Amino acid sequence: MPPRGSRSKAASIAVSKSPPQSTSPQANKRKVDDHPELKSPLRRSKRVKSTEIIGNSSLPGQSETNEENTSSWGQKSQSAKGTSKGKAYGDGVALPVKEEVEEETKLSIKKELDQGSTAKHEEVDEKTTVTTTVSKKRKTKKEKESEMVPLRARTQGLRMCVGAHVSAAKGVFNAINNGVHIGGNAFALFLKSQRKWDNPPLQDDHRDQFRRLCIEHKYDSAKHILPHGSYLVNLAQEDKAKAKQAYDSFLDDLRRCEALGITLYNFHPGSANQSNFSDALSRLAKALTNALAATSTVTPVLETMCGHGTTIGGKLTEFRDLLAMIPRDYHSRIGICIDTCHSFAAGYDLASPEGFKAFMKEFEEVIGLQHLRALHLNDSKAPRGSKRDLHANIGTGFLGLRAFHNVMNEPRFEGLPMVLETPIDRPVSVISKDSTQNGDDADSNSATNNNKKKQPKRPASAKEPTAADPSVWAREIELLESLIGMDPESPEFRTLEARLAEEGREMRGKQQEQYERKLETEGKKKTKSPGKKNQKTLMDVMKGAGRKSKAKKISAEDSEDEGCQSHTE
Repeated sequence: MPPRGSRSKAASIAVSKSPPQSTSPQANKRKVDDHPELKSPLRRSKRVKSTEIIGNSSLPGQSETNEENTSSWGQKSQSAKGTSKGKAYGDGVALPVKEEVEEETKLSIKKELDQGSTAKHEEVDEKTTVTTTVSKKRKTKKEKESEMVPLRARTQGLRMCVGAHVSAAKGVFNAINNGVHIGGNAFALFLKSQRKWDNPPLQDDHRDQFRRLCIEHKYDSAKHILPHGSYLVNLAQEDKAKAKQAYDSFLDDLRRCEALGITLYNFHPGSANQSNFSDALSRLAKALTNALAATSTVTPVLETMCGHGTTIGGKLTEFRDLLAMIPRDYHSRIGICIDTCHSFAAGYDLASPEGFKAFMKEFEEVIGLQHLRALHLNDSKAPRGSKRDLHANIGTGFLGLRAFHNVMNEPRFEGLPMVLETPIDRPVSVISKDSTQNGDDADSNSATNNNKKKQPKRPASAKEPTAADPSVWAREIELLESLIGMDPESPEFRTLEARLAEEGREMRGKQQEQYERKLETEGKKKTKSPGKKNQKTLMDVMKGAGRKSKAKKISAEDSEDEGCQSHTE
């Protein structure tokens, strides 16, 4: 018995000695010319004949290489069983000659169609691109220049620095241009979105551009600029997670101020909500102390509030109590901003000269004038003591023009930033009418008329669309500056006061009626005995539906203004 592996070795030796076989497929196939039977025309296969005809004819769209391959296909023979063999494809499957030609024809036609469709798509894309490019209309040089022209020139050399809360959209540096646009010598802005927690960091180029524009337009960032804090922040928050979120956002704003060279930062003190008021003050004091320790140059400025609910800041004594909880080393960096609408709604008389003097005396005795750092100038839609934060345009509300005459002629307010937060939304038709009367060119007027025609018709019951009109602030700044040194008993002042009061007469009447109804309702609740608190008479049940409909109407009217939030962007 041969040893293991000897047979395999012998077989391998035999294979290696055998002559090499041709691996070409053509070597194992017989040509048509060598076959004696196919040479006879009588016995010639119809399939081969048709194949030769196809092979000799040129197919449309084929290259010379394809023609050569097609003719060679026609020369291939059939097997003994009559099966026609064709060219082997990539998967090793041999197709019959006729099927092979048909398959190649389909592929070539498909290729042409694909190329044609691609070319058509490219043409369509080019046309679409051209159309899109043409449809975009760039602003002309004249239009750009008209947008940059200030509504009024800034008054130089004034003791009182009046401005407004302007937009900082697309970069904080834009607030400076918007402040110049309305002719303000001071302005406020949001350093980031005031209605969300997550905001991108301050960009370096925005910071540098802000500082450069302040120098260019002669705004003292340490005196004339008063950023406003986020409405979401409540440093007196009882919930620990929410309190941390509020503090982080607050501290981020303070650091943005320092990066921009701003030293004043205005914010709302917050609310106690359902917790104890004294505990809420303590939490606010602790948060302020930590923020002051984490910064070095910025001064947080707390705003006086209207005293609604458990809101902190309605009474001046609340700021005194807050200061007592903060270490004295930080007192020089704690400021107060008087909001005329808020303090008036909280119950302080700022309208009459006597009431204004009494308020300032209390401020000096309770808090100290060294803490007064800014003012918000707003008239009030609601009556005094209503505890409602409803801003009105200067001279049209319950404060009246005389209150702002008191403010603009108070020497202790010199150099402080005075910021308007009055509503500027007006009907679009009124804005267009005013722009036409102010002497706009014919092109802009025709464009305005064309836009009016294109606008769809709105239902008769729908309110007319409104838009922000910064010219309102420009006129109010001019009005306030004109009050400096004006005699309040002069015919000029009396005429101006009467005209503005007439503009807001209907608004004040509605608000006065609502306030009186509220007082009446509260009085009835107090007079009810405790035992009959939840009992209703038959008349109360029958009148319930009427009260509900009336309450809905009142709430709809109240929602037309949101006080401080009226200056949002």
